[in-house]
Amino acid sequence: MTLAALILGVAACGIGRRSPTEPTCTFIAGTYDGTFHNSCGGSGSGPVVVTQLGCTFNALIPGFGGGTVSGEIDGGFATFTLFFATPCSGTATGTAVVRTSTISGTFSGGATGFGCCNPVSGSFVLTR
Repeated sequence: MTLAALILGVAACGIGRRSPTEPTCTFIAGTYDGTFHNSCGGSGSGPVVVTQLGCTFNALIPGFGGGTVSGEIDGGFATFTLFFATPCSGTATGTAVVRTSTISGTFSGGATGFGCCNPVSGSFVLTR
């Protein structure tokens, strides 16, 4: 068997190919400048720090009064849960579109506590 025939045979077996059900994980880790608006009249901007392990990510949003985000990436899309920071408690879920230099999305959920908004929905844009 020639080397070319061996290589073609291995390629035909699917070595090095992704399974159709295996998610693709766009790399999004880094620091972003973020802006947000919500249904309760809130808006703001500030840094957002994203870490990533495989297809899962976490974000710290100190520029928005605290809070964290946990989610998963599949191709150019992400799903996530936002955990509100004290004095509010509660969560919101959302989806985002992941691009090379921006992540933009929407969320909805509820935050309870003094001065917090329930229900709440909003949108955000993160830019590198």
